[in-house]
Amino acid sequence: MSQLDNGVADDQQDNDVHLLPGDGINLDGKLYIVQSRSTNPHGYIVTDPLVRGVEHKMRNRDIKDWHDRQRLRFVMASEGRFPLGKQESLERSLRAFTDVEQTEMYRRQRYCLEVDARGKRFERTEANMTALADGVAELHGDTAPHGWASVNEWWVDWDRAGRDIRVLCPSYRRRGNRERRLEPFMLKALQNGVKEWLDLGRPKMSTRYINVIAECMNHHGGEDICLEILKADPEAWLWPSYKTFTIACRSVDRTTKLSRRQGPQAARAEMHPVGDGPDVRLPFQRVEADFKYLRIFVVDDATGFPLGTPYLMAAIDCFSGMIAGFDIGFDPPSYVSAARCLKHVIGFKKLDHLPRKEDGSPIIKNAWPVNGVPRTFVLDNDAAFHAESFEKSAKALNCHIDYVPPGEPWEKGKIERFWGTVQTAYVDMFPGNVLRIDKNPDVTYDPRKDATITLSQLRLFITKALVDVHHIGIEPETYKRRIDIWNDAVAINPPRPVRDHGSLLELVGAYKKRRAERRGIRIFGLRYRSDELSMYRNGFDHDPMVEVRYDPQDLSVIHVIDAEKGISFPARCSRQDYASGLSEHQHKVIQRRAKEIAGLGRLRMAELLVAKKELFDLGMSMLKGKKSRRMSARVAHFLGIGRELIDEMHRHHEQGGETAKFLDLETPVEDPEDDAEARLEQRRQQREGTASPVDAPAKHTEPPTEVPAASTEPIASDPAEPVPARTRPRRIMKVKDD
Repeated sequence: MSQLDNGVADDQQDNDVHLLPGDGINLDGKLYIVQSRSTNPHGYIVTDPLVRGVEHKMRNRDIKDWHDRQRLRFVMASEGRFPLGKQESLERSLRAFTDVEQTEMYRRQRYCLEVDARGKRFERTEANMTALADGVAELHGDTAPHGWASVNEWWVDWDRAGRDIRVLCPSYRRRGNRERRLEPFMLKALQNGVKEWLDLGRPKMSTRYINVIAECMNHHGGEDICLEILKADPEAWLWPSYKTFTIACRSVDRTTKLSRRQGPQAARAEMHPVGDGPDVRLPFQRVEADFKYLRIFVVDDATGFPLGTPYLMAAIDCFSGMIAGFDIGFDPPSYVSAARCLKHVIGFKKLDHLPRKEDGSPIIKNAWPVNGVPRTFVLDNDAAFHAESFEKSAKALNCHIDYVPPGEPWEKGKIERFWGTVQTAYVDMFPGNVLRIDKNPDVTYDPRKDATITLSQLRLFITKALVDVHHIGIEPETYKRRIDIWNDAVAINPPRPVRDHGSLLELVGAYKKRRAERRGIRIFGLRYRSDELSMYRNGFDHDPMVEVRYDPQDLSVIHVIDAEKGISFPARCSRQDYASGLSEHQHKVIQRRAKEIAGLGRLRMAELLVAKKELFDLGMSMLKGKKSRRMSARVAHFLGIGRELIDEMHRHHEQGGETAKFLDLETPVEDPEDDAEARLEQRRQQREGTASPVDAPAKHTEPPTEVPAASTEPIASDPAEPVPARTRPRRIMKVKDD
């Protein structure tokens, strides 16, 4: 027996399927013919007409189940004897017929009903059927053909089909000659012409039709021979007509035309069915993030000169529609901006430091209660998101990263839809908007001259637009306010928070692997030391390779992580006067400049300090000059303008600082070896609160020149860090890196 056989007995309630021998059962496109009834189990014995001698048993219970799931269709015994056109009509639903076809079906049904009304004794002779047809036509004003033979045929088919009106549909769609009249070489030329027309260059049909004619001419032997044939017989048919070629091109299905002429992405966007999207039931279950290039010029807060167009990275919670965090600045898409955005997503959003109105009331009225670690972070295949540091951060946070396939932005439709709102509803209203090429009718329009908004103002406006407009808006799927959806959900299933703010850098910082040596850890050409590092090395027979986490925006300190031992501790740069507040990007640019100054040989700290001074002075002066948009953005990126905007939203604000930090070399630099003891005493007094940075003895009595606020911060290490009893830093000019 086959897989349809089943020996389980049915009860008497399943004996309600009524079929006759010869009826058919179409199961998933396979036709079975009923032979006889079966009593154990209740059902039918069926045979496969394509396989001789093989019988199957079908239970009534299974037949009804397949019928309910639309896998099975009953075929009447007489249905198989219908012409092919009537069989096709019986397989279609009544709504699938056109209005013209349905009108003809009901017209013919009137004649069939009149024949039925005459009873079984009615003889369907020519005289009787003619009188009947004329009477029905006169009664209903029917002038269409209604010969007695046609009416008789309609009634026979209608009766055999079980009074099914679909069998009365005229087979107009099957009229015509279906045999190809074109010669094989013409068909081949047409096929080649259609293939050439289906090209991403989108050629015209008329240009490709010329190639069809040329190919047919080559088949006949060339143009001269074709001319001779046409002279002898002007009606000669040497190639298909242009109408035939256009019909062949238009007969290609829509998906193929879009895919071949406009690309697979256009075909997917227009033809791919739209689903319900991912099933998200918890807050922070799915967070989508992406970069956005803002088409607006921003100006410097201090000088008012145009800086360029910034980048915006944002993350959105798919459950509530709330924006989980964002980052804005001149950093191009990279791990640095991605890590800052992730840090903003996880941390608490502090809004009390933002500017207020003249009366003291806050500009942003609502709170931003979104924070925690996402369960799934959905990103595209940008190289910044495939950085090893980002994957290490996700692993440390126990957050799954889901990369959408290339060229399928609809897989993260929430954030893609949000970008349209940002540009059209928020950014386009400001002066300095960079118009698209196809939307700029005035070629004299210069967005640099009209730019008036600063980066801090843009950050403030975006924050207000998110908190006071977007978050209190209605989510289309639930018709509730987004903030209410979030608050109701986190009261039951809150997202997982980070254990403490101090560990945030360890989790989202950039990742490196370095060897811990006696002189410390060397990274970026700088040395990092601490007492904890010395104690950590003591537990190994050889210098170990350690995992290092650091903030790409501040190279003054790194964190050593040992996940197996559960240990993490900081190590500070041996030259805080250089590394404090310095970003990784700035350090690399300074190194390139220092190599130009030093020429061949090893870089020394003095050369780095000189290059740092020159570059920051040059950058500040370039902000006041005329330069290209790209150069403005590069200068702003180097100076770090705007990089602290996001960090200010989740840290304390006891004191402010400059974003561009550098050392003024006009101020004499003290020898670190001569004043080692004085510096240690100064640090001890600062931790005890008995002295200020100006209380320390100074070697030089002349007043120092003015330096930025950020560079005047004391070089003292973290109070929590133990200070060695004696430190003797090497002299600047004798050391390569220290």
